[in-house]
This record gives sequence, structure tokens and C-alpha cells, in this order.
Amino acid sequence: MLAGCTRTSIEGLQVRSGPGTGHAVVGTIPESGTPVRVDCWRRGEPVRGDTVWYRLLGPVEGWVTNYYVHTTRELASTPSC
Repeated sequence: MLAGCTRTSIEGLQVRSGPGTGHAVVGTIPESGTPVRVDCWRRGEPVRGDTVWYRLLGPVEGWVTNYYVHTTRELASTPSC
């Protein structure tokens, strides 16, 4: 699991069933700055040029794009899925 300060950067972040906007929305994180628990990452559909997606363990399980998540850790220190 990704350690360090990891939080969302926008309100109403949609959490998806897979790493791309074509996957079903499984939940929403309503508030900007919400802490999230990241399990791993993989490359997926680009969002504004960013192809990294994180699989979340909470507060909603599913996938979010790196574009809307802030972390203090390097991608290389996070396990890939």
C-alpha cells in the first residue's frame, strides 16, 4: 500500500471499476482533500495526458486517475497491479 500523504484534489471524484473513464462509476469521493488508501497503480486511459491510475482500498474501493490524487511518494515506490 502507498504510504505518505495521499489525498484527492477535486470535489466529486468518480471512482471507477477499472483504469479508464469507460469503466463504470462505483462510487464518488465528495470532498476535495479526502485522504485515500492506495493499493497499487497501473497505466490506463490518459486523463489530461496522465496515464497512471491508482487502485483505492478506501474510502471507496476502485480506480482513480493520478491526475486527481496528490501524494508525497514517488510512483516507483508504489507497487504496480
